[in-house]
Amino acid sequence: MTALFFISLITFALGLAAITLKYGIPESISESYYLLPPKIRLPVFYGWTILVAMPLVIFWLNISGETAQALIFFGCTFLIFVGCSAPFKDKGMTHNVHVISASLCALLTQIWIFIYTPFWFFTLALTAIFFSFGLKTKGALGSGKTSINSLTFFLELAAFLSVYFGVYGFYKLQTL
Repeated sequence: MTALFFISLITFALGLAAITLKYGIPESISESYYLLPPKIRLPVFYGWTILVAMPLVIFWLNISGETAQALIFFGCTFLIFVGCSAPFKDKGMTHNVHVISASLCALLTQIWIFIYTPFWFFTLALTAIFFSFGLKTKGALGSGKTSINSLTFFLELAAFLSVYFGVYGFYKLQTL
């Protein structure tokens, strides 16, 4: 079962590594959709979010017992909605679904970390450290321009890393 956790983690890491090595640090993780070539951007970004979310949600639900499974399920499901609504710069429904889904994904997963694990301090520390990285790092935009900063990217990265650390830490505490 732990293989599912590592499939998610490795998929997440490889996807971000591929984007940042080729294009630099994006303004946000979702901005990487616009950095990809137009013909492949939707299936690659959507597929990436599914390969990150699905194995993680299966592993996480399996280890969590009765600890607020709705937070876990919907937190990971909203990540898939982020992938489905990847062209977030389009105004209207796609933009709204993307922004709301990304916000709820982060909120629900972090609530679980704060309530059910002792690793909430890791989330706070990562957020503080990555906040300063994000302000100082200029992000790549799809048209070759550079954003003012990559604050959103680093805050999203802190959220993902705190989830991976919290979930795996919770698993290890349960197996002691």
